Amino acid sequence: MERTFGKIDADKEDVTGSKMRRMSLSNQPLDYPFEKDTPDPFDSAHEELDSVKAWWRGRQTRRSKNQYTAWSIASTALPCLGWLRGYKLREWLLFDLMAGLAVAFTVVPQGMSYANITGLPAVMGLYGAFLPVLIYALFGSCRQLGVGPVAVTSGLIFSGMAGIVPGYDGILDPNDPKPEQVAIQAEYNKNVIQLAFLVACLYTAVGLFRLGFLIRFLSHPVITGFTSGAALVIAAGQVKYLLGVSYKKQDTLQGEISNIIAQLAAGKFKWQEFVMGFSMLAFLLSLKFIQRKWPKTMFLKALGPFLACSIGIAVVAAGKWGNGKGPIKIVKNIPQGLPPVSIQDWVPIGNIGQLLPLAFIVLAVDMLESTSIARALARKNGYDLKYNQEIVALGLANFAGAMFSSYTTTGSFSRSAINNSCGAKTNLSGFVTSIIVMCVLLFLTPVFRLMPYNTMGAIIIVGVIQLVEVGVAYELFRTHLRDFFVWLVAFVVTTFAGVEYGLMSSIALSLLILVLESSFPHSAQLGRLGKSNVYRSVQKYPGAETIPGIVIVRLDAPLFFANTNHFENSIADHLAAGQGLAEEAGLVSGVRFLVLDLSPVTRSDSSGAHMLLDLAKELQEKGVQLVLANPTDQLMRMLERIHIHDSLPRKWVFVHTHDAVRAAQEELHNEESSSSVVLITDGNDITSKAGKASSYATHQQ
Repeated sequence: MERTFGKIDADKEDVTGSKMRRMSLSNQPLDYPFEKDTPDPFDSAHEELDSVKAWWRGRQTRRSKNQYTAWSIASTALPCLGWLRGYKLREWLLFDLMAGLAVAFTVVPQGMSYANITGLPAVMGLYGAFLPVLIYALFGSCRQLGVGPVAVTSGLIFSGMAGIVPGYDGILDPNDPKPEQVAIQAEYNKNVIQLAFLVACLYTAVGLFRLGFLIRFLSHPVITGFTSGAALVIAAGQVKYLLGVSYKKQDTLQGEISNIIAQLAAGKFKWQEFVMGFSMLAFLLSLKFIQRKWPKTMFLKALGPFLACSIGIAVVAAGKWGNGKGPIKIVKNIPQGLPPVSIQDWVPIGNIGQLLPLAFIVLAVDMLESTSIARALARKNGYDLKYNQEIVALGLANFAGAMFSSYTTTGSFSRSAINNSCGAKTNLSGFVTSIIVMCVLLFLTPVFRLMPYNTMGAIIIVGVIQLVEVGVAYELFRTHLRDFFVWLVAFVVTTFAGVEYGLMSSIALSLLILVLESSFPHSAQLGRLGKSNVYRSVQKYPGAETIPGIVIVRLDAPLFFANTNHFENSIADHLAAGQGLAEEAGLVSGVRFLVLDLSPVTRSDSSGAHMLLDLAKELQEKGVQLVLANPTDQLMRMLERIHIHDSLPRKWVFVHTHDAVRAAQEELHNEESSSSVVLITDGNDITSKAGKASSYATHQQ
């Protein structure tokens, strides 16, 4: 639908206090800046600058007296001190304990499963659910964010790491590589840790230099299309564990499907894996269905992965298949104890040329995912989110992870939802989760080595399938075809070419569309709606009435070097259409006025100003007067400095489009007193010889 722009308030003024946009009581034109009878805007600017300096000095004094205390410095460095100071023990403690416990039940099996997606030993997923969670709880400003390994990033890392470590693609089980593959797996683990270190450095740089705005170039259709495609590929990659087949990891959907078909054709299907795997999948889906139907049973969603893990371990133990020689494939090897120090692996980074671009991509996806979750949680729970603090906290969490053998971590959709639904009040829930994971590492890894791969596959499928947002695609198809096309490109390329290619291609497409829209913006010829002072596009509003001899054009974008030629061509087309209308009305002089509604032109550069200057000169030579309505102060200053007043007198610049049209009609009526043009007056209609007096008359202003 056509964007509408309401009437500009009479008191709309620039922050400098200049009167350049003052409302005229009649069709009084807008004064230029620097006019003798108006204050010089630079004078008011100096006054404003003095007031800003005084305010800043007062602010510095207040801050030196009241804010720069030891406590304020400490609470800025450690945001957890803020909520600890006002912690309501009796009201909040139980909720935080329950939420932390529920998230721990989820993150232990999920962490192991997501590490498997990345091509890492399962224990590295547990490492990512330990120290990074603890560090974020200390430095993060979102009180309900569940930090740790996530599925989409895990798939992205595996896809991006392909080919970096020679020979890695031959490893079928990162938890139990063959003797000749142990060194290759160790090198792969080292490269993933170096990637986490690079991501941590980028996080910190973005936070310190406040570059978070860059993620705005990742639009919602890009992210949802990318995550939907990645989730589908990840889910397809887990089907092999439910069928009991084995093949090299693939990063495309067709690769997964073709390998599954080949394995089944070769007769490598295991019915025990199939029965157990799909039973776990059905169990988890049934819990999800129950939770959706009865929201009060949210605890089932939190306990689902833990219960499935417990049942799977119990089945393996009951069958005495712990030696790994039974019909059910298990993790088998999980080192016991706290994560080993890996800071020695940070440098030298031999593959930095391949790892750094991947680090930028991982950073973009992780940062957008985490900050969007945190923003929604903060809004829902009624507190302010410190965005740069969030980014710094995630950077520190990844530094801690890279220091102790973990891969990249960020905010998780599912675990954040569990944390919030369980009533987490502060980041104490993160401390609880971290402590429970530490206990698992210290005491329970011998138990989790019995965890079946088919159970991990079922947990992953249920966890990621909710990220396939077909509903978003349908909504975009109905509301905005361009965004649907972006979503479709991101989804298709991610699904059939790989996660990394999908993200890069969709980002490139978004930037291309942005450039094209900036270079070829919309403009509209306007007409008057009835007897109102509202003007709208004649194409979108067929009842809008045009005025012979006057062409009214609205420029619907900022005016800068990339679109000046397009605007010139559009204006020429509108003038040609207006000339035809004037000839049909029998107007001898043809088009005499071009009124430009500059309301949507929020900014302009020198190229835009010179385009208006050239346009004014060209029109003047053809006997057409350019009229400007509602230009910005910034644009008027530039026009004054390039001496546009020689071709555009001050009297032809107005606050409102209606005033500009009325002034043009008065002038046109004076020149063509015998024509069919009707003057808009302040109460008296002037009869038109063409019989349309009432169409162009107005009520008392």
